[in-house]
Amino acid sequence: MSKIRKFNISLVFVACLLCALLCMNAFADEAETELEYTEMPVYIDGLLSSRGYTVGDTTYLPLESTGAVLGYETESDFNYETNTLTVKVEDIEITVCRDDEYMSANGRYFYLPDGYMEIGGAAVVPIEAIEKIFTLEANWDAELEAYDLDTANKALLVSGDEFYDEDDLYWMSRIITYESGNQPVAGQIGVGNVVMNRVESSRFKNTVKDVIFQQGQFSPVATGAIYLDPYEISTICAKMVFEGYNTVGEALFFQQGRYGNNWISQNTRFVINIADHNFFI
Repeated sequence: MSKIRKFNISLVFVACLLCALLCMNAFADEAETELEYTEMPVYIDGLLSSRGYTVGDTTYLPLESTGAVLGYETESDFNYETNTLTVKVEDIEITVCRDDEYMSANGRYFYLPDGYMEIGGAAVVPIEAIEKIFTLEANWDAELEAYDLDTANKALLVSGDEFYDEDDLYWMSRIITYESGNQPVAGQIGVGNVVMNRVESSRFKNTVKDVIFQQGQFSPVATGAIYLDPYEISTICAKMVFEGYNTVGEALFFQQGRYGNNWISQNTRFVINIADHNFFI
């Protein structure tokens, strides 16, 4: 065998070895990112009816099968072109996209901080979203270490047109857009939370519009940007604020970038940083 032929065979062997090592690393990475969860029983009106999954501090339930167990006709379809799951429950449509941090149901929007999840081949959503969609109350039973879903007021959720106040949504979507439209979903929700926290505070006005237009508070009012059209994602974030989702606790102020020797640093307490914004109380 010639030296050239031996050299070529050696190159092929090395290439194969490298491919094998790369594949092993890929499989290792996949194993490392595999979702870790704990199964738990779920009761409905005191009867063992289903099972849920705890991931971190959040409990998830399978969307389609939970609807079926509750007595609703359900069907699902996954669109692989848009990466979107659609679940029909009676006459309402629920959609969850693999690329989004939210889901929609009958024109309502619910926050998915961990994004789209599948366990056992089924799409799962936070138990809080299940409560809202089916108008249930999830009660934690410490003895059973399980949730019990109370169906006393069971009903499919009202539409977004009925649920959201049109005027509040108009102004909230715009202040979120022009204060944080380039920020992640959590940050945009946080800006909306600041507005709602101010509505509840005696230090500020008591409506969404009045808080936003309170003198000297928000730059989009001063620049006139508040009158421009909102971004679609910011409108969705505004709706999630009105659903009660909160990413910044009781924060009353926010500021972009680092903060130094100014009024905020001297008179408030730091709460959390989300991307380019710091939030304070």
